[in-house]
Amino acid sequence: MTISYSKIKSQLESKLRELEDRAVRLEQRLSDPGVADSEENAALHSNDEVLTGLSDLTEHDIHEIRLALNRIEHGTYGICSDCGSRIPDGRLAALPFTCTCIACAQ
Repeated sequence: MTISYSKIKSQLESKLRELEDRAVRLEQRLSDPGVADSEENAALHSNDEVLTGLSDLTEHDIHEIRLALNRIEHGTYGICSDCGSRIPDGRLAALPFTCTCIACAQ
C-alpha cells in the first residue's frame, strides 16, 4: 500500500480548519460571562471543565497537525523523529500526524 502525501496533506489541512473552527467556538463558549442570576450562571457553566478539556485536546491536535504539515513541506514526513526509519504507510494512514514508527511509539 502506497499512500499519497498530497492526499494526506489535503486531509490534514481540512482537519486543521475543522479543529480551528472548533477551537474558536469552544473559546467563545468558555469566555461567555453568563448572566447576573447565579443559578442560571451555574447551569450555564456546569460543563466548563469538560469544555476546557475539549479545548486542550483540540489545541494539542492543532499543534500536531501543524507539525505534520511542516514535515510534509520540509520532506521529512513519514520518517520517524526518534530513530530515522521509515514510518509504515499503514501507520500514517491510521495516524496521519504521527511522527514516530511503531517501535519508537511503544
